[in-house]
Amino acid sequence: MHRALAPAALVIALAPALAAGQAPPGTSTAPVVTTAPVAPAAPPRLVSATADRAGARMVLRAEYRLPGPVAATVPVRWRAFAGSRTARTLPVVARGVRQVAPSGTTLRITVRAPMGAALDRSGGFCLAPDWAAVGLPVAAPACMDGGGATRAQMTAHVPEVTVIADSVGTGLDYIPGGRARATGGWSAVFDLKVCRRLVAPPCPPNPPSALKVIQGLGPAVGDIAVIHVGYNDSGAQYDMARVMAALKARGVERVVWVNLQGIAPFAPGVNAAISRAAGRYDWLQVGNWNARSAGRSWFTSDRDHVTPSGAYALAAFYREEIARAIRAMRDQAGSPPR
Repeated sequence: MHRALAPAALVIALAPALAAGQAPPGTSTAPVVTTAPVAPAAPPRLVSATADRAGARMVLRAEYRLPGPVAATVPVRWRAFAGSRTARTLPVVARGVRQVAPSGTTLRITVRAPMGAALDRSGGFCLAPDWAAVGLPVAAPACMDGGGATRAQMTAHVPEVTVIADSVGTGLDYIPGGRARATGGWSAVFDLKVCRRLVAPPCPPNPPSALKVIQGLGPAVGDIAVIHVGYNDSGAQYDMARVMAALKARGVERVVWVNLQGIAPFAPGVNAAISRAAGRYDWLQVGNWNARSAGRSWFTSDRDHVTPSGAYALAAFYREEIARAIRAMRDQAGSPPR
């Protein structure tokens, strides 16, 4: 007759087997498998998104980077917004769904929508790829809800430009489509006035100074400001710091400050002030009209104002400088101006 071992006796009885690395009688010899927690898939990342204008329509080009190859097509919902430059929220003008096939770990999409023919129209897009349909994390952006969206909520909006100039800039109005030639595929507001000064009181017919225009426009100044003022100023009264502070307060991301052709009477003092300011502000871009126009017969006898050929050249120059500013703005996205 066998008697049960007390717990202490059981340990003593099994000790030789345990010391030899053997499994105790009646126990499993299968190895214990531990499973590491599976990390969730990383969400796709928006690499780039740009919106530009093409006549009365606008086009969005966007690219996403995926955490790995996806064999299936991805449904992408989109909405387009357009309206007044002064409106904080733009209404929906079009919407749809596109089935997009990724290429490796990249998904690219192009969407077109109406914007309107007026130069000062604003517009943008919102994208919402349905990543859940291909087993990836998904978070719909806020701009897919409600009846409209702010520019900050959009995936991308058409760059908004404001051009402020004195009577030299009014030369654009003496050639066909001068303003459109100057601003290309962007939303543009122009304020071109004879006898304008930067900050000081004007000469007759007494238009508002460039500073007062900026203060009056508020956030509608947009992303980029082009300042071409100084033909009625002297260097001593050319207070760029006040204008730059006003632009920064209104959310402007890039300033194109156009200098004066060297033959203009006030060019030495004004151009020196612009050069000094360029060293203080990394978001100020000097538009070197002085270099572009040197030796050209683009000016009238007063050495300030442009002839028709000079107006065509000025429009092309504005457009090139704005395009350069937009590239810089997109490259530096997320970096606050200093």
